[in-house]
Amino acid sequence: MNGIQVLVAGSDVESGAILEDILLGCGVNPLIASSLEEVRIVLLYRPVHLIFCEDRLPGGDLYDILRLTQATHPEVLVVLTSLLGAWEEYLEAMQLGAFDFIASPYRTEDVVSIVDNVCRERNAKDSGLLLRSYRNAAKPNDGARRYAS
Repeated sequence: MNGIQVLVAGSDVESGAILEDILLGCGVNPLIASSLEEVRIVLLYRPVHLIFCEDRLPGGDLYDILRLTQATHPEVLVVLTSLLGAWEEYLEAMQLGAFDFIASPYRTEDVVSIVDNVCRERNAKDSGLLLRSYRNAAKPNDGARRYAS
């Protein structure tokens, strides 16, 4: 899907496999990390646009990942995936900068909707950068010459 790179971070093998299958089904080949340290390593060496993160994983939790991405990769969007569906945790994660929340069992349409939103947001940013780049490259007198005759 539009070349976005997704990271699935979690230690629950079954829910991770379900999420991976859904992502593969919509054309995204996700990276997998099963600990906070693996997330750090992936972020060092691979461009990542979106992280689906369990609330807890070995070596840390969602809040550690939010702090890490905000400090080093603020463009990365983090989605909380929760086996518990705890609303207090969801609200706290959103206040701390999480992009979205999905509870297990994951519904395909929810995952696809999140990925679509990220693709749209990324394309809008890319289009804005392209437009600014085009405007900056234009010569200051281009318009004046065109309309002067």
